[in-house]
Amino acid sequence: MALPLSVERIKRTSRVPAFASVPALIAQWQPVEPVYVLHPDAFALSSEAFIKGFPGETMYAVKANDTPPVLDALWASGIRHFDVASLHEVRLIRSRYPGARMSFMAPIRLNGAAAEAFHVHGVRAFAVDSAFELQRLLHETGLERSPSAARELTVLVRLAVKSHSSALELSSKFGVDPQQGAELLKAVAQTGAKPALTFHVGSLCTSPEDYRRALALCAQTIQLSGVAVCAIDVGGGFPAHYLEIEAPPLQAFFDGIRAAQAELGLADIPLLCEPGRALVADGVSVLTQVTFRRGQALYINDGVYGSLSEFNIPNWPARYPLTVYRRDKFGAISVQAGTGQPFRIYGPTCDTLDKLPVDLTLPDHVQAGDWILFEQMGAYSAAVRTAFNGYYPDTFASAPRPQV
Repeated sequence: MALPLSVERIKRTSRVPAFASVPALIAQWQPVEPVYVLHPDAFALSSEAFIKGFPGETMYAVKANDTPPVLDALWASGIRHFDVASLHEVRLIRSRYPGARMSFMAPIRLNGAAAEAFHVHGVRAFAVDSAFELQRLLHETGLERSPSAARELTVLVRLAVKSHSSALELSSKFGVDPQQGAELLKAVAQTGAKPALTFHVGSLCTSPEDYRRALALCAQTIQLSGVAVCAIDVGGGFPAHYLEIEAPPLQAFFDGIRAAQAELGLADIPLLCEPGRALVADGVSVLTQVTFRRGQALYINDGVYGSLSEFNIPNWPARYPLTVYRRDKFGAISVQAGTGQPFRIYGPTCDTLDKLPVDLTLPDHVQAGDWILFEQMGAYSAAVRTAFNGYYPDTFASAPRPQV
C-alpha cells in the first residue's frame, strides 16, 4: 500500500505516489488530512503553451508554489528558468536543479542576498527600482569598480504600471515612472552592466491590452534614456481560467504582446515572462474531507490558514470547481450530485476567523465523511499555508485531472 508522502520525504525520495484517478486515491488512502493532488497532464499543457506560444523565454515565478513536487513537474515539462525572489528560493532551485537559470526579480532584497546569489549560486540577473538598490547590488557583487566585470550582470529596471483589468495590482509597492526609469537605465549603463526593463501588470490580468500599455511605457522609458536595453521582462499576471473569470486564451495575450512589440519599435529586443499562476493553477487540486455538518455549515480539514487563503482576498473574483466524493459501505467511491445548496465552510482550527467569506454551492445531502475536491488550486495554496494551531497540509499524490 502506498503511504502519503510529505514534502520532507519527497525531498529525500523525489517520488510522489501516483493513482489512476482521484477515486482510486480516496479508496486506497481514505485520507483524513488534506491531500495536494498533482495533475502532471495539466503541468505539461500549461508549460507547452508558454514554451511554444510566448514570443520569448519563459521563467517560472517560484513564489506561486515552491513545493518540490510542483517544481519537479515543471522541470519535467521543460521549464529551465526560474524567477526567484528570496535566498530560500535561490538555494532551493540551485540545490534541486544545478543546471537551472535564475533571475532575482525582487527589486528590494535583504542585505547580503545579492552577494550569496551572485557568488555562491551563479545568479547574474537582478531587478532594481532605485539607485540605492543598484549601488547595493554592485557593492555586494564586488563589481562597483569594474565596468568590464560588471558586464556579467543584467540589471532589470522595474517600471510601475497601472492595473486596468487585474484582480490584484502589483505596482504600488515596487516600480518607478518612465522618467525615473530612464535615469536608472542610464546609471546601469554607466556601471558597465547590461540594462534591461521589467514590469508587472498585476495578478490575474484579463486583458492583453494591459501588456500593450506597459510595453508603451517601456518604449517611452527607452526613448527618454537613450539607452539600448538587452531585454524586456513582461512579468507575470497571465490568467488562470477559473470559474467566473472571463479572459481570452493565453495565445491572445502572446499575440497581443508580439503585436505591441512590433508596433512600438521593440521587435528587436528579446522578451522574457515570469508566469506563476498560469503555469501551476490547473496542476494541483486539494482534496479535503468534511468532518462535521451542522445545518448549512460544514467543518472541513482545511481552511484559510491552510490551502484556501485566496478566498480571503477582498473582492477575489475566482471560484474553483468542486466535486464531492463518497465511500459507500462496500468501499466504492462515487461522485455525489444532487440539488446545489449554499454552505458556510469552516476550517479545522479553533479560530472563528477560519471560515470562508463566501458560501460554497454543494449537493444538499453532503455529509460528514465525504471528500470535497477543490480544483485549480496550484497557485498560492501550499505556498502560503501556515502551521497555525498545528494544522499544516503536507501530503502529496498525483492523478489525472478529473473529467466530471
